[in-house]
Amino acid sequence: MIYVVLGMHKSGTTLVSQIMHESGINMDDQIDAHVTYDAGNKYERQSVLHLNMKIIGATDYRIVDISKPVGGVSDEQAAEVREIIGQCNRRHDEWGFKDPRTCLTYMDWAEHLPPHRIIAVYRHPSEIWPRFWFHPLRRFLQNFPRAVSFLRRWHEHNQSIVEILRSTSMEHIVLDYRNLMTEDGEFNRLQEFVGRELEDRRRPDLYRSRQRQYLHLRAADWYLEKRRGWSTQDVLGDLAALRASQ
Repeated sequence: MIYVVLGMHKSGTTLVSQIMHESGINMDDQIDAHVTYDAGNKYERQSVLHLNMKIIGATDYRIVDISKPVGGVSDEQAAEVREIIGQCNRRHDEWGFKDPRTCLTYMDWAEHLPPHRIIAVYRHPSEIWPRFWFHPLRRFLQNFPRAVSFLRRWHEHNQSIVEILRSTSMEHIVLDYRNLMTEDGEFNRLQEFVGRELEDRRRPDLYRSRQRQYLHLRAADWYLEKRRGWSTQDVLGDLAALRASQ
């Protein structure tokens, strides 16, 4: 079986991928479990990451510069997709990949993937914001445009997840990161979905950012809703509804 992990950056995709990999489902052949998350171990299949960056046209790892690609992949990129899938199928009975950019490129992969399962994980944007942009010494006017850019990316990634899950015929599960870190029920749901006992790699000390009110995000959310009709609460509601339907 193949597993595709979807989620915005800093939303728990690394934790899910780590749990899967250390439970016997290969998420990359070059993962060193002795390297910590803070030291750069994101449990990502590097071939998928690099190809996603080419598909998107990203020149660096800053999410503020990432947007959903327009149009399909090139013939060369489609051939790379098929080659990665073929190599992994030949090497592993159970494997998967995680890269947050796959939220934006999933349809390019799905066109060539055999039957697979999707694990989607989401997180409230106020928990992610401090990990990316917020600095207490910056003035409001300096943080506001960064908050707008951040929320645009959060919306794009999570709206893409909603669209993917509403249209796919593949088996899928939606996980709430906060619940995954604070309750056993969410972890048990993941075990039942995968159909095996999983290694529990949750660490409360790594759950560093909790929900709180940020003036910059509230203002950015109001701005995007007025200008583009994007509401954070609507997206969270759609994700919660998909999760509750399972």
